[in-house]
Amino acid sequence: MKFFTIGFSALLALAQLIAATPDPNQAAYLGYATHNGGTTGGIGGTIVTVTSVAALKVAVADDVPRVVMLANITFTGNEVIKIGANKSLIGISPAASLLGIGLRVLEKSNVIIRNLKISKVLGEVGDAIAIQGISVKNVWIDQCDLSSDMEHDKDYYDGLLDITHGVQYVSVTYTKFHDHWKGSLVGHSDSNGAEDAAITVTYAYNYWYNINSRLPSLRFGKGHIFNSYFLDCGDGINTRQGAQLRVESNVFSNVGTPILEDGGCADEINNQDPIPNLAPSCAPTYIYDPGYPYTTLPLSSIAAYVSTNAGTH
Repeated sequence: MKFFTIGFSALLALAQLIAATPDPNQAAYLGYATHNGGTTGGIGGTIVTVTSVAALKVAVADDVPRVVMLANITFTGNEVIKIGANKSLIGISPAASLLGIGLRVLEKSNVIIRNLKISKVLGEVGDAIAIQGISVKNVWIDQCDLSSDMEHDKDYYDGLLDITHGVQYVSVTYTKFHDHWKGSLVGHSDSNGAEDAAITVTYAYNYWYNINSRLPSLRFGKGHIFNSYFLDCGDGINTRQGAQLRVESNVFSNVGTPILEDGGCADEINNQDPIPNLAPSCAPTYIYDPGYPYTTLPLSSIAAYVSTNAGTH
């Protein structure tokens, strides 16, 4: 699949588009979420605005197409809310946030989550966002801000974004991951290859800051990580248990181990400051093609562009 390097004028236009409040009628436009007929979420259904946790639960519970706009308030709790199929959850502005409340897409497909800040979901409750199930297809996470803190031990909170049990056609774009121990786990466990080999996920234009590990950590499945900025992190991208990755046009700054092949493969292309693997598990000629069109940013533009545009708007 051919890819292109984006020019300055196109980069400016893209930044202006991202800066706007997300369009409730916007379908996924990048990465694996464009496959399998695309990811449309609640497009075509009613548009509702919710102002309470109770109203949010009702609005997302069924599988009827619906766009759910979260009002400019902090929704507070200590639970995980399950999201039905054919839903778009969109924060109206950066003031729309979930504190202590996680979201779970469990055996449901065609879901969009955009422009939401989710923080400090306790480990006893679950992940900030969890996408789980062999029947799950087509999920788009975009312009989100996911965090906790580093003041507690690594198990006080769980993952910021975990994608497990064979989920397919996921794109994670323009999202800020920060101040957390365990960023994003892809693949449930070392013994779950029968399901997780099916996983397909794209991470693009994401900002990873002050994360200890899992940026992401991927088992068994296939992933494409590009145009992203990693700053002040511990372990970086980890490919494990036969996972197949393309890691392309990323910038690493003060990252302990940017790319680690730990039983998986990484097709590493044009990354800035990667540390060579001491014991790579794949031949130097390994190539992984994600199979969709995309553009790459000049390495000199990535840090400023991504740190400015990733997260809520």
